[in-house]
Amino acid sequence: MLIGFSVSNFLSFCEMQKLSMISGRTRKNERHVQKDGNKLGLLRFSALFGANSSGKSNLLKAILYAQTTILKGIQLSSNSYCRIYSKNKEKVSTFDFEMKIDDKYYAYGFDILLYKNSIKSEWLLEITGNKEKTIFYRELDKDININDEYFENEELLNRLKIYADDIKNQDNILFLTVMNKNKDSLYSKENNSIIILKKVFDWFKYKLTVILPHVRIIKDSYYASEEGLEKITKIISSFDTGISKCKTRKVEMEELMIKIPKQILDDVKNFTENNFINMLKNNVKNPKTNSFLRIDRELYIFQKEEVESLEVKTVEFEHENNEGKYSFYEESDGTIRILDLIEILINTTTDKVYFIDELDRCLHPKLTCNFVKTFLEKKDKANVQLFVTTHESRLLNFDLLRRDEIWFANRCENKPTELYSLEEYNERFDKKIDKAYLEGRYGGVPVFKKEFNEEEYENT
Repeated sequence: MLIGFSVSNFLSFCEMQKLSMISGRTRKNERHVQKDGNKLGLLRFSALFGANSSGKSNLLKAILYAQTTILKGIQLSSNSYCRIYSKNKEKVSTFDFEMKIDDKYYAYGFDILLYKNSIKSEWLLEITGNKEKTIFYRELDKDININDEYFENEELLNRLKIYADDIKNQDNILFLTVMNKNKDSLYSKENNSIIILKKVFDWFKYKLTVILPHVRIIKDSYYASEEGLEKITKIISSFDTGISKCKTRKVEMEELMIKIPKQILDDVKNFTENNFINMLKNNVKNPKTNSFLRIDRELYIFQKEEVESLEVKTVEFEHENNEGKYSFYEESDGTIRILDLIEILINTTTDKVYFIDELDRCLHPKLTCNFVKTFLEKKDKANVQLFVTTHESRLLNFDLLRRDEIWFANRCENKPTELYSLEEYNERFDKKIDKAYLEGRYGGVPVFKKEFNEEEYENT
């Protein structure tokens, strides 16, 4: 789970700003908090409010930038430092994550000089109470400080130091990235303290998902099974979309050849065939492979269970009091938006963190609130966290959210973004905070300096 994220000198963020998922003093809606034996409470949900251009999306872009740099290497983003002040060009940008992995707490981050795409420092710490134990600390052009006491196996420790020495003068790649490139044999032994380098990397790879506008995250695999279709039907029908059933229909190859370019169709068919052949080679019992293709808002499922067969299906929806069947492209944008995000409500994987920018895009206000309410009522999602940015003020309701789940992004007169929580205001639980927010009590709302003057416009 995510404990917190800090960023400085990136886009509209200048000085260090921190988002925290640690629960505050509030005792209301305690089911929203996941607690462990160490009594640290972590919020399962938080929402960030703010005016347009306040920096809400920039927070998610900062997280995505850091994640991409860790998993794929440095991206060319030389002008992504906070350009509000020219002096920031020569300052490092910091990205720091605190996370919970296997009931232990860690901090991982790095400093980078963005205009040169040059990594200056990197660190991984284990946190116990108020104490920090360095696992490794790296500073460019210096030997990487590796904690000998943390790593038990001397042979593996020596290998680790060799890898560290190889990149001490390289400013274009992170040590954590290097330690997860073609190093599977290094982590093959169980109960090996060095495995933490893989677990932290895998946390960024598998546990953290950032969804910017127009990005969909639905796992198409849900549509490949009757169980998945039933789950989708149950949830989507509860959102007043009119859909009563989600099912698949077999598609003949002739129909596919009309709708899908030949090269794309051949590529998907070959991909499916090759996966099936690999399963046979590996002696997989009852091999079955699925491939998925989204094109023109349609979903096609390529399934292969036998050597000679390849079956293709598409998804259709039945509506209440309607005998017709409807495809993806015939559904409304709001329905498609819910379908694209429905994994968050279906997924039972523990320790997953979702960041969604503009949750309310294409959604009715009541539907947005119902989405959040449905997520929070899922008792089997204790370790799944959801963070959203939104303009939907109806979420500012103490019957739905806690004070510490509400955050604001504020920029005054084009100055840098500031992040802060409603917890700082210690508002009463009977206060109408949506009204107070729109009146500007907490900041994070548009301030119009000048009204549009039609006469003045016509004279220009």
